[in-house]
Amino acid sequence: MSRRLALVALPLALLVASLAACTETARIPPAEPPSATQPLFASDEEALEAATAAYEEYLRVIDMTLARPVEDGVAFVDVASGPALEEAQASLATFVAEGYRVTGSRSISDVTLQQRVDLDGSEEVRIYVCESVANLELLDRNGASLVSPDRPDLTAFEVAVVISIEESLVNERIVWTGDGLCSA
Repeated sequence: MSRRLALVALPLALLVASLAACTETARIPPAEPPSATQPLFASDEEALEAATAAYEEYLRVIDMTLARPVEDGVAFVDVASGPALEEAQASLATFVAEGYRVTGSRSISDVTLQQRVDLDGSEEVRIYVCESVANLELLDRNGASLVSPDRPDLTAFEVAVVISIEESLVNERIVWTGDGLCSA
């Protein structure tokens, strides 16, 4: 009987050992999590529209603040970051120190998408913009105009807007020296 038991026990031990080995190698790896970031925009047109709206709001806040300049430029942090925020704060400091103010407002036209860059949870949308200052007047502390009669009304800019679900901030605004953006 012991021989019979040994004949049954040996194949049973091999079967258990092979099953144990199979379960170790047959483990299914955990599934990769689905992409955590979905694109913010379904198209370039949507990205361009969002960046244009953010830039228009940036100009509105800047012009409104410079119409009645006070040292507190806290509204700028709602529309700008990085170099654009620093530029706005520096302009405000000059306006306060010199007693300058503006009347009117700027407008934009000929907006073109340059590029979109995914920033892992947000997106940088770069646009070319033709900006008009035809309706903007710069005044000194006595209310006299500081605008030169030969001031160009149109200036082209390259603008970077960083857009996330929570906010849209103008991050950079550089004069564009390329041709063909602003037509008089």
